[in-house]
Amino acid sequence: MNQRWTLHVENFARIESADIEISPLMCFIGDNNSGKSYIMTLLWGIIANGQTILHYIFRKNFETESYIHCNGWLLKNIGQAAKMTDEVEQMYINWFNEILVQYEDELVRKIFNHDITIGKIEIRNFLRPEKLFYQFWNTSKKIQGYTPKKNLRLVHISDVNDLSGIHFNLCWELLMEDLIIPTKALFGESMPVYLPSSRTGFLLARREISDHAIENTFSLPISESNFQERFTAPYIKFLQMLNNLSEPKKIDDPRKSQLIEFLNDEILHGNVNVKEDGKIIRYSPEDVTTELPMSISSSIVTEIAPLLLLLTTRLPLRLIIIEEPEAHLHPALQKKIAQLLIRFAHNGIPIWITTHSDTILQHFNNMIKLNNRSKEEREELLKKFGYTDGDLLSPEEINLYQFERGNKHTMIQKLQSGKYGFVIPSFNKAVGRLMSEIFAFQEDD
Repeated sequence: MNQRWTLHVENFARIESADIEISPLMCFIGDNNSGKSYIMTLLWGIIANGQTILHYIFRKNFETESYIHCNGWLLKNIGQAAKMTDEVEQMYINWFNEILVQYEDELVRKIFNHDITIGKIEIRNFLRPEKLFYQFWNTSKKIQGYTPKKNLRLVHISDVNDLSGIHFNLCWELLMEDLIIPTKALFGESMPVYLPSSRTGFLLARREISDHAIENTFSLPISESNFQERFTAPYIKFLQMLNNLSEPKKIDDPRKSQLIEFLNDEILHGNVNVKEDGKIIRYSPEDVTTELPMSISSSIVTEIAPLLLLLTTRLPLRLIIIEEPEAHLHPALQKKIAQLLIRFAHNGIPIWITTHSDTILQHFNNMIKLNNRSKEEREELLKKFGYTDGDLLSPEEINLYQFERGNKHTMIQKLQSGKYGFVIPSFNKAVGRLMSEIFAFQEDD
């Protein structure tokens, strides 16, 4: 990921205050009903609606103080190469935050299909080590013998009196480039993929709900619909994705091919196939010749199939969010899922999860500890346990956040990695109580 930033939130649902720094691999852990999915959904919504947010201020009043500063910088650099320095980056971040202030209530309602109070949303601590370089070219002027310079992003400017569209794109690239595809892609639009915890139910019911019914039944205001339970925006997009599957095409991306192979061979032990233009999904176990419908396939198949099907489409994936990837999985397969998550991050696909699995987190710790060993020890242990360098994990690649539910508010703590990886207080407390019962209840020999 070229960009890192922190989402700052205040007075949102049960959460009094939170600072979430994004990373290639991010995990939310902790108590049930503490707000993990709320924050993850909000993150999805800000990224998925990034361009909408930017255009919102154009409809209202885009000439804020920060916008005027951005515009001055751009006008000064037309006709020459320009670097987005730290100072310029912060000007655009300030502009985006000014938009969030005006748009936050409408944004939250758009994401959750419900009115949820929020006090503040803000992007903080923006960092982009690899700076953006642009060549701004005024197309209204003829330039003899003009040749774009290498390693510069060429920006065509047709009207110097209206640069709003240019600013929208510059701000979007700065904030979201590694998290969302800029142009419309599969299914009519491009946005991060959100795989909810109820994947099996959605997968089995997908053909019973048409695209039109999904949009109009689950996202209308209560006053316009008799159906009182409305899904959040990422759930609606997930349903639409399932409802618009097409038969897999040849995968040209070797990174995707490696991930598909791992899923098929190490987790599913078979293949999931889409037929008849998405109407039929079948599972082919590796040890039998019969294809099985999803309704009688193992829950591991129905839980993992949406992720596999995403990889087999031509959808150019950037960010994937998964609620409880360990659902219905034996601990041995939870370890495989943890291995897969690391491989996603290493293949340039940021992946964020909510989880209650100590097995997944222990695997992350194991890979961090193994990565810290000497070269000779590391190579010996990799070979002994069947891992590769691609399975290793560094603390810089992962952020863990613990959600602890209190009487009135949820406390969110960023956990730090030490010599032995991450210490998970909430897991340790639960295991400690369980061990106390084991020792108290066992009979003396």
